[in-house]
Amino acid sequence: MINIEQIAQKFKSCYKIKISFGEKLCRHDSFKIGGEATLFVEAENVDSLCFIMDEIWREKIPYFILGGGTNVVFADEGFEGIVVSTKKINAISILENCENKIDENFKRKNDDASFCAFREAKMRDSRASKNSLASLKDLRQKPEEKIIVCEAGAGTNALVNFACAHGIAGLEEFAGLPGTVGGAVYMNARCFEKEISDVARKISWIEWDGEKCVRREKIFSRENWGYKKSPFTGTQKIVTRVEFALPQSQKNSELEKRAREFVALRKQKGHFEFPCAGSVFKNNRAFGEPSGKIIESLGLKGTQIGGAQIAPFHANIIINTGGAKCSDVRALVELIKREAKSRFGFDLEEEIIFV
Repeated sequence: MINIEQIAQKFKSCYKIKISFGEKLCRHDSFKIGGEATLFVEAENVDSLCFIMDEIWREKIPYFILGGGTNVVFADEGFEGIVVSTKKINAISILENCENKIDENFKRKNDDASFCAFREAKMRDSRASKNSLASLKDLRQKPEEKIIVCEAGAGTNALVNFACAHGIAGLEEFAGLPGTVGGAVYMNARCFEKEISDVARKISWIEWDGEKCVRREKIFSRENWGYKKSPFTGTQKIVTRVEFALPQSQKNSELEKRAREFVALRKQKGHFEFPCAGSVFKNNRAFGEPSGKIIESLGLKGTQIGGAQIAPFHANIIINTGGAKCSDVRALVELIKREAKSRFGFDLEEEIIFV
């Protein structure tokens, strides 16, 4: 097996890849927790991401794909492998007149990585091409719609700001949501009763076919998604681009006002007061109450282990009060799960990911 130092030398040959050894992961997650990564790699476009993953998958090197780092807790010991950041793959644009110009856009030379990615996907993967051509009839753009094309590393909040600035409605509920669009798709982010799957139209991704890294894209139907679960959850598929079909129906100022109202609601819940990863546990309607209410009824609100604390203002949030370790957060998670099981018979399911 090739070692990480050797693979790093290969990455250095591509000017669109930035590498660093011993990068502190606490700098890259919202919890501000985590040791060092053996190798930290930043891809600047989809081509360089494919180059990186082709090497990683071929050599079977441990890896973790990092977006905004807002739903993860890195181990205190760090990560022995390669952490791949997608945050620089972050272009956002509007796809105009999709029905009439789609073939022209596929053929013409364009420096935009999203178009290049699809063009190469057609050449390199006949199955993806066949699927895309068969789906053209489903891509017909309604007169009142706008199509926003967003690369996976773009911040979710940046996407909302872009939409509001262009008078495009339908994303305001996600205002203030930390993390990237790719991460939001991966977990089917849900905000104020709206899910990312309600507005996502077509998704592009890369995966390993057993021999090489290949590009795919597909229009997903609603039944492919679940509560905080997507067709990508638990798979090795890496989202690279998302298209959103949205109505252009309101003034910019009205949309921006509505977005600010959702941000204010997040602030009221204390989401931005301390380093944290948002909701720790998923809600389960079968339990009758949201997870936060269940944890509060257990009398655990404010409980602290080391530098980690169950937030006094929201029982389904664990905060870093200063110097918290991954082991502190995990201990609180296990405490909550034991108490919920013992008292109510509920098996709470984590939403955060321990890496």
